[in-house]
Amino acid sequence: MDRIIEEYIDKIKDIDNVNEYDEIIRKLNYSLTDEYPEEFRREIEQKQKYLKNRFSDEANREKMFEAKEKVIGCLRNFLYKEKADDSRETLIKYLNNFHVFMEELTDKEPDKRATLSSEQLQMIKIKNEYDLQHLLYAVLKPIYLDIRSEVTEDSGVGMVRSDLKIPQLQVVVETKCTREKMQLKKLTEEIEADIVHYSEKNIIFFVYDKYKIIKERQSYEKYFNRTFDGKNVKIVIHQPVKL
Repeated sequence: MDRIIEEYIDKIKDIDNVNEYDEIIRKLNYSLTDEYPEEFRREIEQKQKYLKNRFSDEANREKMFEAKEKVIGCLRNFLYKEKADDSRETLIKYLNNFHVFMEELTDKEPDKRATLSSEQLQMIKIKNEYDLQHLLYAVLKPIYLDIRSEVTEDSGVGMVRSDLKIPQLQVVVETKCTREKMQLKKLTEEIEADIVHYSEKNIIFFVYDKYKIIKERQSYEKYFNRTFDGKNVKIVIHQPVKL
């Protein structure tokens, strides 16, 4: 999809006359098949229109240029959104595989020439949310250099602190680590409250269910993996085998 959009941006940029514009737009409309969102296709149809003047070719050319810039802007916005969505999916993939990082770090026997010992590495444990946040930050920092931790901002109804924020993806990552006597109701209430308070449109909850209080994991994920009041919410749940 990205390649087709990029090609049409380049083609439309070079258009210099009305006939050429009409031909390229006709081909663009044909290329925007059902795999593209209907809302996007309707927006393109709206942006491409211009009122033709029967008595002035110059006036038509000016109106065409205005429509041309609107179409290019619409295509670029779609392209940016597609790339941002892909990047967020990549982040989700990293989070889903976080256990692989922990296993390789703590369980794998170091080379005999290493100064680190298995005993030292096995001392790295996730005991609370602050441990989890620290490790996640370290894992994600090389990939997202603008990531920040403990970010406090004014939400409009009070100050809100996000555990991790990645500005380039317009994402906040909220870490949750279950406690020994924590009830599922309490965890759910915390997540729902965070959804309300955060102003970001993309919120990812990373739940390290240390004590396996989430019994119906698939149902829990299905409930939270959706849109709440215009905010895109994702939840990633880890239930470690080793405590």
